[in-house]
Amino acid sequence: MNKLNDWLKAQIKLWLLFLIRKLDENYHNVPIIRLSADSSFNRKLKIPFAVIMAVTSIILYFMILFQVGLCLRNAVAVFIIFSIILFFVVFYITKSTKISKIDNDTAILVSFILIVSLLIFQIFDHSLSPVAFPMSAFAMILSVLISLRAGFIYIFVMTIFLAVTDNFNNITLITHFIGCLTSVIGIKEISKRSQFVNVGIKVSMSMILFVIVLYLFGIYTPDEAKYNAWFSLLSGFLSVLIVLSTLPILETLFSRTTNMKLIELVDFNNTLLKRLMVEAPGTYHHSLITASLAEQAATAIGENSLLARASAYYHDIGKLKNPEYFIENQNSKRNPHDELSPSLSGLILISHVKDGVALAKKYKIDDIIIQAINEHHGTSIIQYFYNKALEQNKELNEQDFRYPCHKPTTKVTAILMIADSVEAISRILPDKNAGKLKEVVEKVINNKFTDGQFSECPITLADLVKIAENMTTTLCGIYHARIEYKEIEKK
Repeated sequence: MNKLNDWLKAQIKLWLLFLIRKLDENYHNVPIIRLSADSSFNRKLKIPFAVIMAVTSIILYFMILFQVGLCLRNAVAVFIIFSIILFFVVFYITKSTKISKIDNDTAILVSFILIVSLLIFQIFDHSLSPVAFPMSAFAMILSVLISLRAGFIYIFVMTIFLAVTDNFNNITLITHFIGCLTSVIGIKEISKRSQFVNVGIKVSMSMILFVIVLYLFGIYTPDEAKYNAWFSLLSGFLSVLIVLSTLPILETLFSRTTNMKLIELVDFNNTLLKRLMVEAPGTYHHSLITASLAEQAATAIGENSLLARASAYYHDIGKLKNPEYFIENQNSKRNPHDELSPSLSGLILISHVKDGVALAKKYKIDDIIIQAINEHHGTSIIQYFYNKALEQNKELNEQDFRYPCHKPTTKVTAILMIADSVEAISRILPDKNAGKLKEVVEKVINNKFTDGQFSECPITLADLVKIAENMTTTLCGIYHARIEYKEIEKK
């Protein structure tokens, strides 16, 4: 028995070291989540971070204390355990630049998951079986809504909590530990909600295999093995059920947009995209090319390419209100702007941002996409109508011809701003050779930079160089020269 315990401890240590290395290597390569906006909590409650941590610690402390028994020795022991956990977690967070910035939303979410999961474990421990506890569900939720690191930290913390509340039952702990590791590793491959079922099956199978191993070592009797195998299967099933039922609610409540949600948004069966295709086909085509440029550029600088693509698909949906006033949708020689003053034309163009935001809210598009719609022009000037107005009146206020919007606050929206302008200008080029396309891209980036459009986002000069190179390559691929096929005359 001692040899088995030593072997298990050694294997757990190796798995922990392996997982930490993998998480460090792949953290940036697997962009699982993007925070779209302040959550309902942050918008309405404004709970201070210190208060969140204090309340959570007190609740968890007394939950564990009531479980193990109310006496002085237990109270001191639980306090020491809490102190050790907090020290290591805080130390790990503060020393890691990748997760050092934790907002209140994240703190509330983690606190909520810890309290709920511990409560559910206590219910299962008293009424059914601790093996049936769906611990993997909460590890998956945190991995999806925050990061793989968060899922891993949850496993670490909950394993200690379970050890205390379940009288250090090593077998139960290791069973759940294996199931949780399986779920966190499997979560990396998820792109659709239905794939959670596959992860749940893997969780159940890994737990059942461990039960079989324990039976082969003689630790479980045949009846115990059968009993715990069924509960392991139940644990995986409940984990899938909890994730699928609560994840959409938590996404909305905490204003988080997962990659799975983004995949749903870029589906061409989406109502808004269908409308754009039918009512404003020119804008729809422009959005597709812009999406291709933005997606590739985002990949080049390590940003979420899926977010860039989704943002590009929806950035001009405001043109659905007056599609004929935008040149890409004008199929006839008549231009409605010919009958309008430059200032009125400018107002119509400016309004497509506000109209887009309103339309996105109406169709319940995620806040992160609404943010992209609102920022994709920044405070740029409508140069054509401004120049046209100058010809009529030299004493103009330039601000009247600027978009009254927010400048890009993220790298993705900055990329979208560049891609939007690059696509529009490159489309009207008479000669689309590599040199001309490169010149267009560099000119757009330089103009946006000197105009101060990137002053509120963390994009760097190195990023801009990579974006310029990547967009030039993508444009050359789109507008590459084609062979002219000669028609063969029939004899």
